[in-house]
Amino acid sequence: MTDDVSGVFDGDAELDVAGVRCPVRVRLTGHLSPIDGRYHWQGLAYGAPDDVQAGKQAQLRIGNRSAAVRLVEKIPSGQLMVSGVGEPPYDLWLV
Repeated sequence: MTDDVSGVFDGDAELDVAGVRCPVRVRLTGHLSPIDGRYHWQGLAYGAPDDVQAGKQAQLRIGNRSAAVRLVEKIPSGQLMVSGVGEPPYDLWLV
């Protein structure tokens, strides 16, 4: 796991899509929205299987923390763009 001064979490995670779990590496960042007062986080998941489709809901687990995540899209280089709202699956104190 890498945490840098820019507020980016970079580390190993587990993606659970409809009960199928797969290991991934993620780079995630987020911000507190002044409009709705909630924490919005997003980033990329590296190493997700090719059959994982965008547009689905899933769970992202980092260590003992888990959060609902939306699989936004597969970008041309193959990574999966993910996003979530609320408490992220990483410890905010670490970033």
